[in-house]
Amino acid sequence: MQVTTTWRQHVRPAVDALEPYVWEMSSDEVAARYGVPADQVIRFDTNTSPFLPVNLSDTLAALAAQMPLNEYPDTSYGELVRAIVDYTGFPAEQVVVGCGADEVLDMIAKVFLDEGKRAVVTSPSYGMYVVLTETYGATPIAVPDRAGFERDLEAIAAAAADADLAWLCNPNNPTANLIPLDGLTWLIERVSCPIVVDEAYFEFSGVTAAELIARRPQVIVVRTLSKAFSLAGLRVGYALAAPDVAAMVNRVRPPNSVGTLSVALGAAAVRDLATMRERVRMILAEKPRFVEALRPHVAEIHPSATNFFCFRAHNSAAAVESLLKAGIVVRDVSSKLGLANCLRPTVRLPKENDRFVAALAGGS
Repeated sequence: MQVTTTWRQHVRPAVDALEPYVWEMSSDEVAARYGVPADQVIRFDTNTSPFLPVNLSDTLAALAAQMPLNEYPDTSYGELVRAIVDYTGFPAEQVVVGCGADEVLDMIAKVFLDEGKRAVVTSPSYGMYVVLTETYGATPIAVPDRAGFERDLEAIAAAAADADLAWLCNPNNPTANLIPLDGLTWLIERVSCPIVVDEAYFEFSGVTAAELIARRPQVIVVRTLSKAFSLAGLRVGYALAAPDVAAMVNRVRPPNSVGTLSVALGAAAVRDLATMRERVRMILAEKPRFVEALRPHVAEIHPSATNFFCFRAHNSAAAVESLLKAGIVVRDVSSKLGLANCLRPTVRLPKENDRFVAALAGGS
């Protein structure tokens, strides 16, 4: 008897209906389409560090001498966790490690979201919050920003009163603005459901909700080594949470999703705080120069508390095309609520930023 059903009939409705996260073109695609050598394409779209990792040669040499890649890494990620403990001051039982911050966010969603549940998401913000919420069958409750991308703390608190989880990016991606610690404290004191404070850019802003965890155990802080620590390619993220919450999230942690190299090099990077802090200082010092060089060629530039910023182009589509022709990839956020004609560049090295400005000026 012929089978007439197809695989698609078995896809979960929540996954079939969700709008997936969208990336910009790969460097190879840009090279092929615009005739730019792939190694000359500059990524201004990922908010990563323009600096390669340094001071990791000893770690690599030690691994190369006896690299047990045929075995799984230490299941507890002990070396990496100890480095995070030293860096954050949180004990090991309050640390959750994952394959990038995105896996940590996914673990949190697994714990708290399900069919019929609700999650608060400010808008505009990081697109994965909605993707994760809908993937697990929950309903995202959007809270639009006020004018100037100011987060509406009163509205967030009100929406969270009837929610199972709240997602909060601080500084926010893609708008680069920051809720100050007093505002963050005000909000967290009024939210009883779990609230995830995504601090991917903490090292650039210096503002953290971590100190609030002790008295508000529903707070979960998520961070990454992809940005300030220059390790985007190794995929290492972590969460800080109350002991019981961390234990619950660790129940759904995949075994060994962070590889041996990532554990060893991540631990080495976290222990080299001097390098990280000097590079953060250099990027933040370069940001005002980049902004001022760009200002004559755009309609508006919004304030930034991190290593990227958001600007309104006169014509975002034309600006993106001009940049791509020069081998420059920028994050196009113009389709997001309140961000018509807006683009989001990362602050990179001065010569790279100058190339960005020249390409945009030549096409304006």
